[in-house]
Formats: sequence, structure tokens, C-alpha cells
Amino acid sequence: MKRLLTLFLLLTPSLLGKAQDEPYQWPKEPEVLAKLQAWQDLKFGIILHWGVYSVPGMVESWQITSEDWITPDTTRTYEEEKLWYWGLSREFNPTQFDPAQWARVSREAGMKYVVFTTKHHDGFCLFDTRTTDYKVTNSGFKGNPRADVLRYVMDAYRTEGLMAGMYFSKPDWHCPYY
Repeated sequence: MKRLLTLFLLLTPSLLGKAQDEPYQWPKEPEVLAKLQAWQDLKFGIILHWGVYSVPGMVESWQITSEDWITPDTTRTYEEEKLWYWGLSREFNPTQFDPAQWARVSREAGMKYVVFTTKHHDGFCLFDTRTTDYKVTNSGFKGNPRADVLRYVMDAYRTEGLMAGMYFSKPDWHCPYY
């Protein structure tokens, strides 16, 4: 056991150092570099997490993770909890959705940017897509002229002169291939 621990302690610094030897690779495209530079000093903005988790008013999608550090406040089994959660998309119908008001209030508060969650780990897309049926245009908001939520949020913030960025989570707990 002492030999294994000694070997581990001897190898750990070299393994950690290896990852640090490779510096960040900056993009080379002038347009990308200019946009990155523009974001550098904005300082005050808003990150909007909004999705089916807003229906019951809970933290964004973490309740449906199987991670052992999350303890769901429920009497349902994990599988029942996921089915309940996925079903919230049928109830997601924000008829008073007003991104122009959000953007105006953000600008009046002195904010310089928005980062909008287009898809959190739960996989619910706040834009229309052909890659999944778990999306806002197939929710309780389906058929609403503003159902492509992402478009209206981005347009509203840009109209107010704020920088607009998008958060897209690669992990997708709704996808069977995750």
C-alpha cells in the first residue's frame, strides 16, 4: 500500500503539469477575436435560466440528476420524478412572456449583456429544432406566435443595445444516448 501511495504521489505532479503545459488556443478568426474583446469589460449583466423548471418554481433541472449530491425533495422514485419532470413541458405556457420588458428593465438597471439558457441539462430547448421533440415549440406554448422563445429574447436584448449570448448545455439528460 505504501508503494502504491508513493507511486501515486510521485506521478501526480507530472500528470497535473502535463495538462498545464498546453496553453489555451485562442481562435484565429478576426471576427471571433473582436467579439471576445467586446465581452471582456462588460462586467454587469444577467444570466437568464428559464425553462420547464420554472413551472413548479424549482432550481434548473438538477432535481432529475442521478448524482448522489442531489437529494430530491419528493416521495417519488427517481424514474417517477423524471417522468413527472418531462411532463412539465405540457404545462410550460408562458402567455405573459415579455422579453422586451426584461430587456428594458435590464438596460435601465445598467446591465450591459444577457446570457440566455437555450437548453439546460434537462434537454428542453427554448428554440425550434429538428433534433428533438422536447422543445418549446412542442410544449404548452406550441402555436403561440412567440413560441420560438430564443429568437424573441435575443431580438429584445439586441434592440435595447445589450450584448446577447447564449448558454447551451451539451449534457442532455432527456436524450437516451446521454
